[in-house]
Amino acid sequence: MKNLTFNIICSLLFGLEERADRDIFVQNFQEMIEGMWSIPVKLPFARYNRSLRASSRVQNLLKELVQEKKVKLEQRTATPHQDLITCLLSKRNEEDERVVTDKEILHNIMLIMVAGHDTSSVLITFMLRLLSKNPAVHKAVLQEQEDIARGKISGEPLTWEDLARMKYTWRVAMETLRMVPPIFGGFRVALRDIDYGGYLIPKGWQIFWASNMTHMDETIFPEPSKFDPARFENQMSVPPYSFIPFGGGPRICPGNEFARIETLVAIHYLVTQYSWELCSDDHYIRDPMPVPTQGLLLRIVPK
Repeated sequence: MKNLTFNIICSLLFGLEERADRDIFVQNFQEMIEGMWSIPVKLPFARYNRSLRASSRVQNLLKELVQEKKVKLEQRTATPHQDLITCLLSKRNEEDERVVTDKEILHNIMLIMVAGHDTSSVLITFMLRLLSKNPAVHKAVLQEQEDIARGKISGEPLTWEDLARMKYTWRVAMETLRMVPPIFGGFRVALRDIDYGGYLIPKGWQIFWASNMTHMDETIFPEPSKFDPARFENQMSVPPYSFIPFGGGPRICPGNEFARIETLVAIHYLVTQYSWELCSDDHYIRDPMPVPTQGLLLRIVPK
């Protein structure tokens, strides 16, 4: 799933599908990710130091890519909106000056790659796990996706209208995100003094919110340990900021819609073209995202 989501990001957002150095890019990117949450000790053999070196190599590769896109734009061999880098390079103000610098482009690319790589792969992986353990839910997802597939000719791509019909599948995804949120929490700064449950949180303090504190609260989600996509049939019944796999407020994840599309399309082809069963103990740990201890070992059979 990590390979799948990384390939999607490279192809759709950056136009990297045909580069000869793509494998080197993937290898360095994965080494960079492994050290992002490690203890920041800059010793030659430490994971953190290896991650820093890999990050430098990734940034150098991206700088080359940005330069290539700039040359294509100047030569008018690239359309302004064919990928994210070209789109950012094309942004100009009323004085016809670029509004995004090369450094800002580089940082935006790095952000999207990091945010979109692990999170979507975790969601799809655990959807396969939970569908394996809940045959009735799997049957309902399969029926919804087969109804959509029957309306397509062979090789015809999915449309926005098809994705809009995948209501039950997305409820399954949301219930997966509730039970196994890829991001376990994040930081916010108190903008004013807050009295919360009898405790004073002074203005300026950093607050860490933990998604599981509300996702597994039985006063919000009855029988929270039960996998039940029906919880999300009426989303208005869920109190605000109680279901927060993408965060919330003005700093909600900007890639949540991309993750939805990516997940729905992947699940469509997986359930309509393959069947599978679990082949291993399905315990998982957080490192810092949820990861099956043995990887999610499946026996997959084409239909």
